[in-house]
Amino acid sequence: MAKATFWNKKQFIFAIAILACAILLFTAGLFFLRHVESNATNYTPEQICHNIIGKVKYGSLVKVDDSQVPKHYDIPDGVISSCSVYISKSSESAEELCCFLLKDTSKYSALQDAVSKHISMKAKSFQDLSPGQYNLLKNYHLTRSGRYVLVAVGDNAKAAEKIFLSMLS
Repeated sequence: MAKATFWNKKQFIFAIAILACAILLFTAGLFFLRHVESNATNYTPEQICHNIIGKVKYGSLVKVDDSQVPKHYDIPDGVISSCSVYISKSSESAEELCCFLLKDTSKYSALQDAVSKHISMKAKSFQDLSPGQYNLLKNYHLTRSGRYVLVAVGDNAKAAEKIFLSMLS
């Protein structure tokens, strides 16, 4: 009888160990899937901007060459893997549309700081010059979806944000 109880205890401990391993594997699988999902990239930032510009009536936007982006945004190294920046051709307009692809979702706050500094500097130059454009800058849209970040300045910023979110949902 004592021998049967000993085997039952062993079987019980073995069953608990198997159950713990199964729970551990399931949890690891969920973390892996979330990591893969948050790092998925279906579009380039250029494709996103091009799609938004095609659907939203922005003024005259011109693409900023990648080598010129640091003149507009002071983004620390290692924060983004690619970007697409469009600004107004006219120095009298504050319109802007930018899409950034973060290297990792944890880098968002660093990009958010760079965007905030850029918008603040740009707003200072429009504050006395054009109150309407200054207002657009004060009400800019900064939206993130996974590793993608959209910056939209202009009368159609809300529409640009909706298109951005619909593309990435």
